[in-house]
Amino acid sequence: MNLWDKIVYEYSKGNSAIRQIIIVNLAAFILTILVGFAARLGGFPAVSVLEYFYIPSNIGTLLIRPWTIITNVFFHADFWHVAGNLVLLFFIGRILEDFMSNRQIWTIFISGGIVGALLFVIAFNVFPEFHVVVKTKKLLGASGGVTAILVATGMFLPRYVVRPFGLFDVEMRWVALFFVFRDLYMFPVSQNTGGLFAHMGGALFGVLYILHIQGRLGLKLPNLLNFVPKNMRVSKPDEILLRKQTTAKKNKPNQEEIDAILDKISQSGYDSLSKHEKNTLFNASE
Repeated sequence: MNLWDKIVYEYSKGNSAIRQIIIVNLAAFILTILVGFAARLGGFPAVSVLEYFYIPSNIGTLLIRPWTIITNVFFHADFWHVAGNLVLLFFIGRILEDFMSNRQIWTIFISGGIVGALLFVIAFNVFPEFHVVVKTKKLLGASGGVTAILVATGMFLPRYVVRPFGLFDVEMRWVALFFVFRDLYMFPVSQNTGGLFAHMGGALFGVLYILHIQGRLGLKLPNLLNFVPKNMRVSKPDEILLRKQTTAKKNKPNQEEIDAILDKISQSGYDSLSKHEKNTLFNASE
């Protein structure tokens, strides 16, 4: 087994989209470290190489680097930047992936990151406040995708109870709202305005995606996941079984039934659900 096969194996092992996203982000961070090491030895600035992975606010530059719409989502400025995003993704993302397929998790993360990046580009080219820096500003980081996962979890599982740092119980809807309003509060004074636009774009996509799969929107959202190789889009065995069991069902469960199941999860945990209740939740997410 060569190095690439080992990477693909580790990436696919465990059938967890959150695990896969974390691995890709860590791989990009390791690449950043290696580029920095080579830059120090070669006497050139590392950013002269890494900027080809960051999305620029300048539209002219973006047109000749279109791949940065995606690559910016996986690169981070420093250790604390990547650690903050991945720790939040790990704890919140694992909740959502119990109720959704790997493909849906990837769609939320990538699409949220892309929408956030595009909102950043649009804002810096439309609002006069940013015209001074529009030719030089760049965006990087998984914040848009992580925020999309966070808000989607709060929308899809609003009554799911978490216990931050083991100190107190709080429902996911309030966790999501806290992060959204934190960004709005920080917007006037933050030096990371571009990152806040990415958060807002991710949050917006998270809301729209959940409304879409719940049938509350008459829109057909585009699938922005085509760049992921099909052989890496793995699914959990129980997800495959649930798909087979639900393909014949045409009617989705109503919201009252879903709320009752979510209340049961809040009180007794996910493992307390019957097979039928888990089936119902998965059917609602399709």
